[in-house]
Amino acid sequence: MEITAKGRYAVRIMVDIAKNSPGFVSLADISSRQNISVKYAEKIISMLVKGNLLESMRGQQGGYKLIKNPCEYSVKEILVLTGDVSHISRCDNESECERRDICDAVGVFVNLNDIINEYLKNVSLQDLIDKTYGRYVLKVEENV
Repeated sequence: MEITAKGRYAVRIMVDIAKNSPGFVSLADISSRQNISVKYAEKIISMLVKGNLLESMRGQQGGYKLIKNPCEYSVKEILVLTGDVSHISRCDNESECERRDICDAVGVFVNLNDIINEYLKNVSLQDLIDKTYGRYVLKVEENV
């Protein structure tokens, strides 16, 4: 699984807006700070507005702002809107894998997908702002 530029930029844009609120943040300012072309940023922001993650306002004092508090947004919900949270492999989708029921390895890929999605669900915009996302690192027990 690779997160696309669109997904990474969407997360960066959401963090930028969160850090520069409470008012509306202009597209030009976001684009400049994030080094993303205005046209591409506008395309991504449009997805975020349609997905009800951002509110928009036109005019001189317009721009974009979060609808909820930063702690209420997960990285996963942002990536879902850009199409970046998907399955690690076809193994966990019955319609895409004819060997799913007889495969000895399917469990590892299904579990990996669940771990990644759970991690992304538990990291909020506020965690990114506070740089506390490390607290969600999974603890793996070693068999010694």
